[in-house]
Amino acid sequence: MVRSALVGVDSGATKTEAVGIDMASQVCVFTSESSSNPSVVGIEKASTVIASAIEKVLAGLSYEKPTPYLVAVGTAGVVSKNYADALRKRLAELAGIPVDRVVVFEDVIAAHASVFLLDDGVVGILGTGSCVYGDYAGHSIRVGGWGHLLGDEGSGYRLGLKSLREVLECLDSLKECSDLATLIARSMGFSSASDVLSYVYYSENPKTAVASVATAVMKAYKSGDKTAARIVEGEIEEFAKQVAAAIRKIGVYSPKVGFTGSVYRENRELLKHLLKKKLEELLGLEVEIFEQRVRTSCGAVIAGLKLRGDSATLARALNTIEKCCLY
Repeated sequence: MVRSALVGVDSGATKTEAVGIDMASQVCVFTSESSSNPSVVGIEKASTVIASAIEKVLAGLSYEKPTPYLVAVGTAGVVSKNYADALRKRLAELAGIPVDRVVVFEDVIAAHASVFLLDDGVVGILGTGSCVYGDYAGHSIRVGGWGHLLGDEGSGYRLGLKSLREVLECLDSLKECSDLATLIARSMGFSSASDVLSYVYYSENPKTAVASVATAVMKAYKSGDKTAARIVEGEIEEFAKQVAAAIRKIGVYSPKVGFTGSVYRENRELLKHLLKKKLEELLGLEVEIFEQRVRTSCGAVIAGLKLRGDSATLARALNTIEKCCLY
């Protein structure tokens, strides 16, 4: 078999993961880079970061020239064809790849493929941001994913935002300091509101800075903190409403549901229980939660080949992806 590489990219607000898959040797190479969400860092920075990741995985596969068969990029923040085309063209230029070998689409499509491969289902992303995407019998639906200025319910950003507001209200004496506010202030060295504002507004990536606080919030929740419980359970309820809305729009009454994203993966058992319970309350039926089968970067490869209508290559690649892309 002639050597042919497939590249998949999971372009997020916190980090970028790329995979290079050698179709002949069935070898996979992974690499990670910084944030490349174009709606956060801009198309130029996003293209530069993604191009670097592509170069590294191709080098890891010992390719002398960066001429992959396909580069599939699933990225947060792409909500229009024009925006996706601009990113695709600039990325191809920087990476030295023919533009017709690059496909760019929303990260929810890659996330869906990472859970269900080629099957139907509804997937929810709970990472730095959040979104819901469903695909049944060729009919797709998207709910939420409005970005951190308008939405992102249940996400690391929203958990961090609400917790930092607790800290600010405490430090400005607007209300009695909660245990959560005291915990975060001490652990992060905040002694005044100015410290919090500097941490957020002077950071290189404010969205990521806010979202990073979610780890402390989830830890406090697991320890029984009441304020953390109010924040986490409230956000998960709002996110579950979006998942339920997607299920209703598709009209499936035995839904297969899966979740991805850093917040979900790091707190899987807890959030799986909360989401299943809330969804069953909202829908009045039993919901089965499916686990993520392959890494999202590999899901991007599946989604890219599917979008290109390249069923022959997809059939050959699927076995390799299932073998070397497991979490």
